[in-house]
Amino acid sequence: MSGGGTAGVLSRAALTTGGMAAQGIARLLYTIVIAHLAGAGAVGDTSALLSVMVYLSLMLPAGLGIGASRYLPLGDFSAVAIGVLNRWFWVSSIVLALVAAPIAFLLTKDPGAAISCAILTWSYNAYVYTRGVLMGEDRILRSLIADVGSSLLAITALVAVLLAGAHWALLLPLAVGYAVFAFFARPRTEALPSTPEQRAVLARFVRDATVGALATGGLLPATMVFVRAFDTPLQADLFAAALSLATPANMISQALNQVLIPHFAKLHLDPAVMRQSHRRLMLATTAAFLVIFAAIIALSPFILSIFYPQKFVDGAGAMQALLVVVFFISATCASAAYLVSAGRQKAFAMIWLVALVAGTAVMAVFSPLYGMWGALLGFAVGGVGGSVAVVVTAFLTTAPAPISPVLTPLEREEP
Repeated sequence: MSGGGTAGVLSRAALTTGGMAAQGIARLLYTIVIAHLAGAGAVGDTSALLSVMVYLSLMLPAGLGIGASRYLPLGDFSAVAIGVLNRWFWVSSIVLALVAAPIAFLLTKDPGAAISCAILTWSYNAYVYTRGVLMGEDRILRSLIADVGSSLLAITALVAVLLAGAHWALLLPLAVGYAVFAFFARPRTEALPSTPEQRAVLARFVRDATVGALATGGLLPATMVFVRAFDTPLQADLFAAALSLATPANMISQALNQVLIPHFAKLHLDPAVMRQSHRRLMLATTAAFLVIFAAIIALSPFILSIFYPQKFVDGAGAMQALLVVVFFISATCASAAYLVSAGRQKAFAMIWLVALVAGTAVMAVFSPLYGMWGALLGFAVGGVGGSVAVVVTAFLTTAPAPISPVLTPLEREEP
């Protein structure tokens, strides 16, 4: 696929968003089915386990995926980068899967859920990483096909699990879907050996990208965890329903970000064009998000009544509050991608790290007092504050940092 202008970028983003929408629908069906068929607290438990999955993917695999989307468009260095990133993915994903099991057991006291959560965590890590690979290799159509196909498979497997009455295995259909996506998204780039200097360059970027991903993506699932810990099972269920419908809107921003990072990376040699593209794309995406979120916020009670039993409509207020903050975060997607592609990923990471700490601190203080609304206050403090700081920093960044010249082993041996 080609097309480097705004129209080309937005068409790529539309395909990527379509794929992530398919995954979002598969995730949404889980909470809908459980809300209709399971008892009180089941929706909150499942949502908490999905939050564990998301949290652990942010520990390194998400940063590796961002690294793939940043370095795979850069010509010869892509072959060096993919070899290093692949090794780091396998080590981190296995370790994080082992970490997921005891956390899930502490939350549910269910050994089956603990094992399922470990399997799901590994496959989701693989999905997050290989999606970044597809973006970096500009295989957008393949990502759409893999997303839709793996989502259909996950939904079919879910039906089989329900018909078999194997409620302990409710997480496994999602795990199968993510694993199938990762299989079809295997890198095409052939790996080359790397030097210590090359690995150091990649390690610095992945470190900063991981901190940024953890800080940006950590606030939303943290809110669910605090609600689950400090409010009633009914309120946790209501909030989980609101969260399940707010999450797809947030995925649009993630899809755009994945497309925009390689787009800006290709423009790093022409700072003026890069800045111009950032401003155009920021205006276009902010206007689009304003329309999308305004409509969803207004229709929140109606949307909840369609997907969930009537009692869940009481979660409309929480859903609307969530969506206001998610709008601010989503509107930064162009500025976030610009900072990461311009070599300012450390500044981006530090902004969101401060926002995460501030937001979590507010949650820790006010959730025990006000339950769900205390958690939402912390989400607002961190989400809105971090979003404003990212946009201001992007506009103050006038030129990209130079990409360090990194030679391949063969080039280093030449006289």
